Amino acid sequence: MSKHKFWEGIWEFEILDKNKNIIESWKKQNALVDQGEQSILDSYFRGQNTPTGYYVRLCNDSLDEADTLISIQGEPVGNGYLATNLPRSISGFPTLELDEGDYRITSRDVQFDAIGGDISQVNTAFLATSSDNSGLLIAFVNFSTPKTITDGNSLVIRFKIRMK
Repeated sequence: MSKHKFWEGIWEFEILDKNKNIIESWKKQNALVDQGEQSILDSYFRGQNTPTGYYVRLCNDSLDEADTLISIQGEPVGNGYLATNLPRSISGFPTLELDEGDYRITSRDVQFDAIGGDISQVNTAFLATSSDNSGLLIAFVNFSTPKTITDGNSLVIRFKIRMK
């Protein structure tokens, strides 16, 4: 999935029951999309258009590197689902550490709680610069199988990005 030899983004997922027991867990490598590449280069090297924060979002759509937020379909509505803010700060990305000789950041846990009903089937998590479609799509990960977050359960996501 990754054509970028300098970027390794690993997303970790856990589905928890109402008692916070892990029902299922998995890891997958994400894809850095074209807008993400552009954003990194524009922000770091040109000092332009630096995002003030990020949002972790879910959808039921198969994404590829050319997608943008406008093209994404199937984002859940209601039952506790909201695009979750991940600040561009040490509270959003709490660790910066050396890992196997390369630097890596690890996000805080992002939790989606199904309240009052199921969060509809999703098969993709993505990182964006906005909670709506006005921002940029940075990266995504497609799940191996679609997931429904049933009422009372939670989906917890954390990700690690390592520069190699």
